[in-house]
Amino acid sequence: MAETKNPVENTGEKTAYKTTLAKINDIYFPMIVEQLEDNKIEFSQYAKSCTLNAISAINNVLDTQGISWNDEQLDRSTVTQILLSVATLQLNPTASPREVYFQIRNVSVKGADGKQAWKKKIEMGIEGDGFDSLLSRFGRNVKTVQPFWLVREDDDFKYPSFNGLDMTPPQWTPKGKGKVVRVVYPIIYKDNTVNYHIAE
Repeated sequence: MAETKNPVENTGEKTAYKTTLAKINDIYFPMIVEQLEDNKIEFSQYAKSCTLNAISAINNVLDTQGISWNDEQLDRSTVTQILLSVATLQLNPTASPREVYFQIRNVSVKGADGKQAWKKKIEMGIEGDGFDSLLSRFGRNVKTVQPFWLVREDDDFKYPSFNGLDMTPPQWTPKGKGKVVRVVYPIIYKDNTVNYHIAE
């Protein structure tokens, strides 16, 4: 009969991970709160949640890459700016689908001695529903952002046409085949006019 390990004995690594994450939260979170309050920017409960989720997501990326927060190769100069962006834009890395993601990139930086050296830098990217979230939250006179169209290369698609200010909407017949070649965002404004933003 196979030996069963005591689950309590396996909690050491998990506890250390939580302790590390808690320490990182204690370092960065108060800093973000202070900077936003100093600039008279409201820090809502949702923004706080997004910030804590971002710290956790960055920690997961570092953990996956085998990098610690104290690693000499890690450039931590961008972390505060990234967390401020997440807080003010209210982008949630744990939303489904994700609104924001983080990655590690190797960059060449000039050291104190003037020599070039390689550092690992944390970068933020907005994706998927993050663009919809930004548009609906900060877009001027936007009433509703409709679900976007993923237009594939084999789909039938006709661009909008204009007769002065009168617009004939785009036409799209999905076939479900081929690579995505453009994304169309139908946006309804407060005066009920509809515009179609197309990204190739």
